[in-house]
Amino acid sequence: MISGDFVYTSANDGTSLIRPVSARAETWFKENNIISKVIDNTEDYYVIKSSDGPDLCQKIRESGMDFTS
Repeated sequence: MISGDFVYTSANDGTSLIRPVSARAETWFKENNIISKVIDNTEDYYVIKSSDGPDLCQKIRESGMDFTS
């Protein structure tokens, strides 16, 4: 079973990959219009600028959610 709400990883090209993996993460992602930070997507991940990553990760943690390991 997956523990955590988001998968987040760096693509090492100035972008990061993020994916909500829990139902509450999906809801939070939509309600907070995080899609506006998405610059591209892959089959499994949303692609965001790496510079947006720290702020987004902080907001996720402040919302009581966490990341998979």
